[in-house]
Amino acid sequence: MALLTVGVFGKSQMENEKRVPIHPRQLAWIDEEVRQHLFFEEDYGIPFGVSNDKIRSVVGGMLPREELFEKCDIVLIPKPVLADFKAMKEKTILWGWPHCVQQKKITQEAIDRKLTLIAWEAMHKWSSSGAWQMHIFHKNNEIAGYASILHVIGLLGIDGNYGPPRKVVVISFGSVSRGAINALHGLGFHDISVFTQRHAVFVADQIPGVQYFHFERSDSGQLISLHPDRHSMPFIEELAQADVIINGTLQDTDNPLMFVDKGELDKLKPESVIIDVSCDEGMGFYFARPTTFEDPMFKQEQVYYYAVDHTPSYLWRSASWAISQSLVPYLPVIMQGPDRWEESETVWRAIEIKKGVIQNPKILTFQNRAETYPHEVL
Repeated sequence: MALLTVGVFGKSQMENEKRVPIHPRQLAWIDEEVRQHLFFEEDYGIPFGVSNDKIRSVVGGMLPREELFEKCDIVLIPKPVLADFKAMKEKTILWGWPHCVQQKKITQEAIDRKLTLIAWEAMHKWSSSGAWQMHIFHKNNEIAGYASILHVIGLLGIDGNYGPPRKVVVISFGSVSRGAINALHGLGFHDISVFTQRHAVFVADQIPGVQYFHFERSDSGQLISLHPDRHSMPFIEELAQADVIINGTLQDTDNPLMFVDKGELDKLKPESVIIDVSCDEGMGFYFARPTTFEDPMFKQEQVYYYAVDHTPSYLWRSASWAISQSLVPYLPVIMQGPDRWEESETVWRAIEIKKGVIQNPKILTFQNRAETYPHEVL
């Protein structure tokens, strides 16, 4: 079969990002014909104790970063930054986490260079009837929640087994929240309440010992919580009881939820902490913005706020293994090109931009762009 060439990048230009897309010890899982079309960045395996010679012996070759951009049809970069997009030749295919809905400059580079962006964040398993089943990279998301708890607990110097008891509120219950709860339980935190937009009875695979409640937006636009006894209250009052607040919500960028708005922050407990794993700037909390491993947390009045936007890198070896497990089965599909993509709902629905033409309407609405190419900002 005819295959496109793939440049597999090992070094990231994002601060403290150490994850790789293909774990060196999973190369044996890949068919030889596919491997011979993979070109790895020099020193790719060194952090994992795998030499250049070892990798070179089983793949198409190893090249400096600049040559990968020039030679390969597809670039495989987990967390591409603007400089990566500027280095891509025209009509390159990017396979990674571009998160271009909220990134105007990256979107513009993709438009100008006629790039195709296949977004990991948009890769899902769909049923034959078109119903959503699961996110392909759900294990990485679980690690995001898990790692964020480990990081914050160390930064604050607290623990669930020692010191005063602490109440935890978790917003949403997807993979991120599940990972966070697993970490919390391991650290001795057991007073945990989860609030979801689904009624508690419809939340599958509930974790024993965790309380589940429902919240929704009222007709007036206010968020309210609903309890099984039909008791309700403003959602901010639920958050006001918490020592630890974890946000694992996948926001609708066209209609985001605000959990703490201006004028409400003083209702939260002094010295409480918000762990905003979702970290969408300006969403959820009026002061929300991504933070970095170099400066992971700040204090907003009396409340700590943490929002490192690539927390799985805190556990980069485990995260790389999980990413690779998710990605390797789709390598042949991606490498066979557009005709093959159309046969895979998982891949086809994950194309955010195709040869510079925006496919995801949320990019248009969030960035206020014209519907037709070149999608000028209105």
